[in-house]
Parts: sequence; C-alpha cells; structure tokens
Amino acid sequence: MFDRTSPLDRTTLLEIFDYLNERLKENQLQLEMTVYGGSIMTMVYDNRPATKDIDCIFSEANNKLLNNVLELTGRAFGLPAGWINDDIKEPLSALLREDKEVHSCYSNLTILRPRAEQLLAMKILAARPEPAKDFVDASLLCKDLGITSRELLLKTIRVYVPVTLLGERQLNFIRYLGEDLGYDW
Repeated sequence: MFDRTSPLDRTTLLEIFDYLNERLKENQLQLEMTVYGGSIMTMVYDNRPATKDIDCIFSEANNKLLNNVLELTGRAFGLPAGWINDDIKEPLSALLREDKEVHSCYSNLTILRPRAEQLLAMKILAARPEPAKDFVDASLLCKDLGITSRELLLKTIRVYVPVTLLGERQLNFIRYLGEDLGYDW
C-alpha cells in the first residue's frame, strides 16, 4: 500500500491502470475508460511530471461492481477521495464532436484519449489561470501539432468548440499563447 500525498506520475498512473485491469479481470468486467486533461499530458507528452487526479469517463458498466473495484484500487494506492474525477462531463457537453483514439489496451481495460486537436480545443475553452496547467499544455500541443498561426489555431478549435463559447478569457489566452510561442497573433 502506498501513501499517496504526492501527485500521480506516469509510472504510478500505469501501475494504477494495470492494477485496475487485474481487479476488473477478477470480477469479469470489461471497461472502456476515456482519460482527459493532466493524466493524458502526463502519460503521453511527458511534459508534466504528474497530475493530482484522473479526469475520465467510463463506458456503461455494472456501476456497483465498478465502484467497488475503484474503491479497492484507491485504497491499494493510498489515493485520496476524488482520485477519479468525472467533472469532465460538464465541458464535454459543450463539444461539437469528440475524436477519440485508443491509448492502451489491457485484457479487461481499454483506455481511450482525445486526439491532440480536441485536447487543445478543450484547453483553450477551459483557459484556467495558474496553478492550472492549461497554458503550458496548450503551448506544448500547439508545438506538437505545428500550429503557427492564430487562424490555424482557431480553425482547429472550431472543429470541437462553438465559437460562441470563446469569450474574452479564451481570446486573451489565445493572444498570450501566441506571444509565448513567439508568434504575432
């Protein structure tokens, strides 16, 4: 049993998913889990050393049995209440579409993730101030996707987010993002 007072790094996230898969297998459950936010940035882009929780949604499953498996996993890793965060459902309801891809497959657990373009659009929509990592994540995603102009960024965002949701906070975020990347946006 771990004492989890620190954030979840990539290695720990992978250990949690492996453990979760084993518990699902014991209970003869198949689960599809879509992971968002800091967890994906930690696992895929490796620019963020850790995350405090796992932003995710689950496919339909036996909720009572799934909750027991999640509780057991949380105890095994010494995770605080709320280590599974499904608050992501709210911003997902604003999306025009979702583009998911398989991140990894275990015997009883499939982990999906949004494509980088969708993740970037979600980071822009959130545009939270520090200590949230939206700015750092959006910067990395722009570099990864080769986005070098405001027009290309807005074109990418429009695929996933209605333009009407881009308010002053998001537009300032975009302007500062361009400045930070060295572009004249």
